[in-house]
Amino acid sequence: MMNNIMSVDLEDYFCDLPFSSWSNYPSRIIETTNTLLKLFEKYNVTATFFTLGYVADSHTELIEKIVSLGHEIASHSYSHIDLRKISKTNIESDIKKSISSLEKASGEKVLGFRAPFFSISKQNLDIFNIIKKYFKYDSSIFPVNTPLYGISSAPRFPYRLSSESPLEKNSNGELLEIPPSTLKIPLYGNLPIAGGFYLRFLPFSLIIYGINKLNKIEQPAMFYIHPKDLDVNMPKIHSYSWHYYYNLKNGKNKFESILKNFKFSSVRDAYSF
Repeated sequence: MMNNIMSVDLEDYFCDLPFSSWSNYPSRIIETTNTLLKLFEKYNVTATFFTLGYVADSHTELIEKIVSLGHEIASHSYSHIDLRKISKTNIESDIKKSISSLEKASGEKVLGFRAPFFSISKQNLDIFNIIKKYFKYDSSIFPVNTPLYGISSAPRFPYRLSSESPLEKNSNGELLEIPPSTLKIPLYGNLPIAGGFYLRFLPFSLIIYGINKLNKIEQPAMFYIHPKDLDVNMPKIHSYSWHYYYNLKNGKNKFESILKNFKFSSVRDAYSF
């Protein structure tokens, strides 16, 4: 069976809000992450947890538990920053802070990064000059076209980035890019099937079909999930749009069915970092 990649964006349900407001909301991350950890243990899955440095500082014991179960800790920034909206100096400072917190909590070297909101676009590709200084791999370029993010012309499969252009391949490149998975549909383009909202929104059969199609051409699927995607009791936040809450009642069952049907491991295990 083909080995696919499982990833978790480890953040609390309120982390899409401005950092200054987070203390106003009760945390649910221990409960919701434990739901994921039990499922991973049941189906012998190791995962890469793209983790906020804030979570490592505020819930160190959770990071210790994740590591003790054989999972990998990677960076998702410190404070869930949108890389399109702040300066390069502040981005680098935030990334360095996240690495410090994550490595202190996990006791392990942090190898990978995923930008919050998949916030790398054609307009800020020079951010990779920062990312490659600190990481061996990245999973921030989503090869889709959505109102919120994506670079539809980007490669769909894992590749080493060219230093001249991060959207071009170079087998000798320093940084490995692992895009979230898509299904290429004629006349439409790339349909995101990787997880998160798409797990709850798309028909289960379409996700299964998409992963199987990738595996038939010997490409691993890069799947991702947020703890909140399985949280039927996620508190309502007025400024959140409908997609945050859509079909949460079926999220856990659909996700468990994915785990039943496919083999998954962390990036570290899949690529022997």
